Amino acid sequence: GYDWTSEGSPRLWRCDGLKLYGDEILSQETTCSDEALQAIADEGFTGIWLDVPLNSIMRSTIFPELNQPERNRRLAALRMVIQRAATHGLGLWLYFNEPLGVAADHPFWKTHANARGDRCWNKFALCPSAPEVQAFLLEAVESVFREVQDVAGVILITAGEDVTHCWSKRPVAFGGTPPDCPRCREREPADIVLQQIRAWADVRNRQKSPFRILAWNWEWIYWYRDPQREIALSLPEGVELLLDMEIGGWKSLFGKRFEIREYSLGYIGPSERFVATRNAARERRIPVHAKIEINCTHELCSVPNVPVIGVLHGKFAALHERGAAGFLGCWSQGVGLTLNTAAMRTFLRDPVRFADRTTYYAALGEEYFGCRHDEALGRAWDAFSAAFLHYPSSVSLLYGGPHNDAPARPLLLEFRGAPLCASFRAGDMGDDPSACIVASGIEPNAFSLDEIIESYETMAAAWQAGVTDYAWALGQDSAKATALQQLHRHQELSCARMIGLQLESIAIVFRFHRERLRVMAEFGLVAPCALPPDGALVYSMRREIRNAEAALPLVEADARLGFHRESQTYKYNAELIRQKIAAMERSLSQAGVA
Repeated sequence: GYDWTSEGSPRLWRCDGLKLYGDEILSQETTCSDEALQAIADEGFTGIWLDVPLNSIMRSTIFPELNQPERNRRLAALRMVIQRAATHGLGLWLYFNEPLGVAADHPFWKTHANARGDRCWNKFALCPSAPEVQAFLLEAVESVFREVQDVAGVILITAGEDVTHCWSKRPVAFGGTPPDCPRCREREPADIVLQQIRAWADVRNRQKSPFRILAWNWEWIYWYRDPQREIALSLPEGVELLLDMEIGGWKSLFGKRFEIREYSLGYIGPSERFVATRNAARERRIPVHAKIEINCTHELCSVPNVPVIGVLHGKFAALHERGAAGFLGCWSQGVGLTLNTAAMRTFLRDPVRFADRTTYYAALGEEYFGCRHDEALGRAWDAFSAAFLHYPSSVSLLYGGPHNDAPARPLLLEFRGAPLCASFRAGDMGDDPSACIVASGIEPNAFSLDEIIESYETMAAAWQAGVTDYAWALGQDSAKATALQQLHRHQELSCARMIGLQLESIAIVFRFHRERLRVMAEFGLVAPCALPPDGALVYSMRREIRNAEAALPLVEADARLGFHRESQTYKYNAELIRQKIAAMERSLSQAGVA
């Protein structure tokens, strides 16, 4: 059997400071320092992963136009990271989503028109049915692994994220249309995906390289029902599976059943999809690894971690019971070492003993905080976990909602009607959240505005109850704690208090929006417009000003709060909160509200 807690099992993490979609390998001297790598190893991880696009390190004679400068420098940096990581007992894993699509206006297409595949996002895919594209992928992979030895493994996304073949981003299982490409339109998506994965397996076999290959099931559901046997059971020999632990699971809120379509700390899992695919994989004894998020998810990722330790305990125990071979524990956000990663380290130490949650809580509290008041601590962690089980998890809300910047978001009587910025990107905040409260073909059961408000208000109340126990427990016997444990107490209480205020702010944003819609309907207003100082609007504004004033000292004292690691920007900070308070008070004053 397989067990993610076994010595040497893949437990993959990421160095803080890496910038996804940036030139990560060239930042390795500072981001992947000896100090950072040792800290990751000490936490119980066995590997780190980097995003290194294939065309940045390949040498292609078939499509030389796609070669990038500084290849040799990147390869040298890769070798350096591999050697440095190895001294700390860590392997280096490379994430690939290949071959990347090429911009529609790139001069490449003038000389390689036959390679042109389906169009999406103003790119053309390199058509996987074109012989020269097949030869290109094989040559490109070979050119890398001929130069770089001792890579621990590769992680392959083969369905989405980029335009990597003609069936990418074609959700035919949800009413989407097949690709326009005449060569691929009649091919099975599984045939194309397996062809791409086989290129990596063939290179490994030819070069007798020891690197492992994880085929990730991200978005295979676009084409095939669970458990996607068409792909999962036809993988080349020696290729392993990486399965999303939560995606494809179901939970109920407000009497409706809805599917989890993103990573979630509001759902324990494993999902029905995970279980079905793992059970199918057993037929061929294919090792199955889990994709999870330990610190935070798109549900709330402008904080360093969400301390839902009860949920994490459930995930760790379930993966142990289900025989998961390892895990990928983070994407590009939530990559710090926190209470949550310490929770993984503690469970790892004795998974049989720590299957009992009370015993586990006591051990974690004593080790991380020097705290022996485990009853209050356990009540707090249970309250936080229960709060997040009420999260209204829909993709439109997670990707487009105001949850990550709510503490800095001004609520004004001047309404522009500007759509919100994506929750994971930098940009104009906007002031109209309507777009994140809509259903889609892939996700028909979106939550109503009333349900969203009730969910966040329920979460905020449950969370605040937990903070009371947390503050008491962490305030006891602090003189007996080590300096590091005292720092942990301060950081985690700061984070928990801010999450409580942030949940309150999110609820107020949506409540204000509901009242604004009512007032606009009553007065026949359309955006952009000035709203009358309606009592409910003014009440929400005053309430949010008080909330922002309570958040300000926390944010001033803790630079981790408000920072979004994927966008590498502050979704909120002290300056933005002060600007918000001033703008809201000015808006009230201009409307004649004392």
